[in-house]
Amino acid sequence: MEQDTGLPAPTPDQLEAMRPHVVELQDGQFATTARLNTTPADVDAIFSTHLPAFAASRGGGAVPVVFWAHGGLVDENLALSQALRDIPWWLANGVYPIHFVWHTGLWETLGDLLARHYGELAAAGAVPDPRQGPAAGVRDAALTDFTDGLIEDLLRLVGGPEIWGAMKDNARLASAPGGGAAYVADALRAHLQAHPGSAVIHAAGFSAGADFQRHFVPAVVRDGGATFETCSLLVPALGTESFKDGLLPLLGTGIQALSLFGMHQDLARTDNYLGIYHKSLLYLVRGALEAVAGTPLLGLQQCIEEDPALAALFKVAPAAGGAEAVWSVANTGPLDSRSAATTHTAFNDDVPTMDSVARRVLGRDRIVSFGTTWHAGVLAAAAGHPGAGSGPV
Repeated sequence: MEQDTGLPAPTPDQLEAMRPHVVELQDGQFATTARLNTTPADVDAIFSTHLPAFAASRGGGAVPVVFWAHGGLVDENLALSQALRDIPWWLANGVYPIHFVWHTGLWETLGDLLARHYGELAAAGAVPDPRQGPAAGVRDAALTDFTDGLIEDLLRLVGGPEIWGAMKDNARLASAPGGGAAYVADALRAHLQAHPGSAVIHAAGFSAGADFQRHFVPAVVRDGGATFETCSLLVPALGTESFKDGLLPLLGTGIQALSLFGMHQDLARTDNYLGIYHKSLLYLVRGALEAVAGTPLLGLQQCIEEDPALAALFKVAPAAGGAEAVWSVANTGPLDSRSAATTHTAFNDDVPTMDSVARRVLGRDRIVSFGTTWHAGVLAAAAGHPGAGSGPV
């Protein structure tokens, strides 16, 4: 549900160049049958070799390190393509990125379920057929609420919660003892303890990636092992109670500043998925995929406003606070509090949103914009790859 076919797939050489910046996981463990398998030695090399070399190339001192987790309904190929696009941008801004590519197995399963069973409803005349053109999908609120409800009930009936629950299990298991992300957390803590002041760490998660960070961040912070300077959550598909259990207790200690980027509730209710579901994808998650229908989600503005504790916690930018919310469309105010995303799937591609995250990581307004997507040779040079500087990576 977060697919994008407009990005080139990494070549074998590009995959190898990405190795110092990608940790690929399967069922919470290091991937062994993936396009870019990860081993404990690969993670060790990040902290013993690649990160120190990057710091030295920047003249020494503390290096910002960002841990990125993509959405849960992104397949491996798209996750690697997005990493290929994003890693050079982070590097060009003087940030060392580490992307978690975590296999969920959800895109084809859930997408096929939705397409197949929606087709059955359309054939029976219960819902509009998007193939018949705009007239069939007239945006009458009562009609779309009714058809969206049918879709939610259908997905719940055919196993949506089990599929979504398996994705959340993958996120949890990755940072549980013995998981691949837990190994990264241990290696990161050891590096920071051995080299105090060498890195400033940040976390960011898109959609279900917030659920991944809900487990990874505490795994790093536990026992006072480290502190994240910022944690940025983009349209987080994370239950509000899970947030309160996992991340909220760390605010001010293990997380210095928390940012939430989401759609204004009026915009979220006019989103459109595949022309058949007429609200933000988070409403589909809430109504069809969570174990309990109607579970409040952190990325929905209405859920924040309906929760007195969260409404008091999240200050709407430009109001300053330990936790800030940016509700798109936000095109005025501080440069680190902008977003022009008008659909759920757009946030990790949206230039103002990504620029805002980078500005919060770097603590300054002047950055290389995300709109400058490709940076010639940056990834190859950082990885010591042959041909560094010879052209776009």
